[in-house]
Amino acid sequence: MKRTAFRAILPGAAFILTMHSVAQAHVVCGDRVFPTTLTLDDPGVSDEVSLPTIALTPTPFAQSNDYGYEWDKTITEDLGFAVNGDYLSQRSPTQKSSGWDNITVTLKDQHPCIQRHEHEELTWSVGLIRLIPGTGSTQLRNAGAIASVGSTAPTFYFGRGLGDVSAPYLRPLAITGEVSRVFSDSPGPSPSAWSYAASLQYSMPYVQQHIKALRIPQFLTRLTPIVEVAMTSPDIGSPTGTIAPGVLYDANTWQLGAEAVIPASMATRQVQGTGFIIQYHEFLDSFYKSWFGRPLINRNLWE
Repeated sequence: MKRTAFRAILPGAAFILTMHSVAQAHVVCGDRVFPTTLTLDDPGVSDEVSLPTIALTPTPFAQSNDYGYEWDKTITEDLGFAVNGDYLSQRSPTQKSSGWDNITVTLKDQHPCIQRHEHEELTWSVGLIRLIPGTGSTQLRNAGAIASVGSTAPTFYFGRGLGDVSAPYLRPLAITGEVSRVFSDSPGPSPSAWSYAASLQYSMPYVQQHIKALRIPQFLTRLTPIVEVAMTSPDIGSPTGTIAPGVLYDANTWQLGAEAVIPASMATRQVQGTGFIIQYHEFLDSFYKSWFGRPLINRNLWE
């Protein structure tokens, strides 16, 4: 869920930042498990739900709170869709506004893991993200807090683990990223944009399972320190974005993540301060054996 940290407080550019909220699935490639990230998407397709994702963002004139949800469902083993949205609340000394944001849907196809040699960990996927205009609060739309124009974004996602490098202390590192071209339904009032993001993560579960079993509290062996960067460059206007350092905790069937959200550009710093985002994420395929936790069609389209 990647728009909530700063989208709601940028009137006139809301549709661009909304495209940051898309499917978030964990993916396994060799020994690597790429976790769910909070401000960008990763290349996974699976049955999951994020509920809630809470983003608290201070602005010069108000406090913006965002309560998000997302449901990911697999159609085949490699093809899935996601539906997500948010309830927004903004409070200032003189007024208060709240309501639902527009709904965003995503269709994503994941390529099989690439392992050309031992311990290589490379995966990618392609997707199409659609923001559906008119599905959110009329009050927020009239106030410019949410998009009034729809948009479509072809997107490329990738993940690369360093499990094949020679230095053991570097193998737990992984990089994920995404690049989108956001096409606005009405480029005049709402310009199209490029959206790009990446994460750098260091997996303690990978250390414990594939490097060396450390004698440390079990809680620490489930942590993944992470830094995420998410940026948007509109065709007209200044780039906006955030840097989000934090940590992820992975249990057997769920994940909890928490990150600070720091403005990464002058345009972003002018409208928001450093905020905070937290997300609870359930892996439905870990315990649901019905259609709710497995593909509707038991087939991989790449095979």
